[in-house]
Amino acid sequence: MQNLSISCALVCLIVLGSAALVGAFGVCKHQISAVLVTGVMYLLAGLFAMFTLMIIHFKRMQRVSTRSSPHGDDTADGVVGPRAPALPLLSAREFTTSWSLELGWGGVALATTTSLLWILLSKIMRYNPISAMLL
Repeated sequence: MQNLSISCALVCLIVLGSAALVGAFGVCKHQISAVLVTGVMYLLAGLFAMFTLMIIHFKRMQRVSTRSSPHGDDTADGVVGPRAPALPLLSAREFTTSWSLELGWGGVALATTTSLLWILLSKIMRYNPISAMLL
């Protein structure tokens, strides 16, 4: 699951980088379709970032549940535990959420908002009231 999370994060970064290039081209050359594609690419980047954060969340929940209900042969996470339950070996492995998780969800919200703004820009570029007045 960790490889899947890393893959989603890399796809998100690749999509964001290419969206920046396509968006710059669309704004400089006044290409409405490129601006609209940029909005869709930002939406895809937010979607893959959400997939990344959800995979991390469920992976951490899976580790918590395997630690709370040990296996029949007293193994958890590939480590053989002691036979006596008084000495927990895995007590040092604790996952807590901190600022990076909130930053990730903020990035998802920012990518989604940016996507909506790019799509709105494409609608504004399609109908320009000043050019309609000149014709």
